[in-house]
Amino acid sequence: IPYASARVWARFGLLLLNGGVWEGRRVLPEGWVECMTTPSPASGRGDYGAQTWLNRGPAGRPDERPYPTLPPDMFKLEGYQDQFTAVIPSRQVVLVRLGMTTKGDFPLEAFISDILKGIPNP
Repeated sequence: IPYASARVWARFGLLLLNGGVWEGRRVLPEGWVECMTTPSPASGRGDYGAQTWLNRGPAGRPDERPYPTLPPDMFKLEGYQDQFTAVIPSRQVVLVRLGMTTKGDFPLEAFISDILKGIPNP
């Protein structure tokens, strides 16, 4: 979705959070979000599904996941210069960042961790 607003990306994240159902109507095929969030066989580190970045880690070694302090069920869609939509089903959270990082890497793990500290667990 080129040039989409944060609101549009958040709504897309909510669609994924709800397993492909929007306002009680199935929009994505049953099981599609599960397919997206299942590590690809070619992803030995367990960090990539179907066009989706995962925080799973290698099979049997969840402590080696990309963002160890964040929930292992987090998945995200990445865009240009560290823009992202992150979905954390266990926390019922969707986060969108449309800012641009031009120097170095955006501190995604610290950013999301700080936000989660302010949101009660469901």
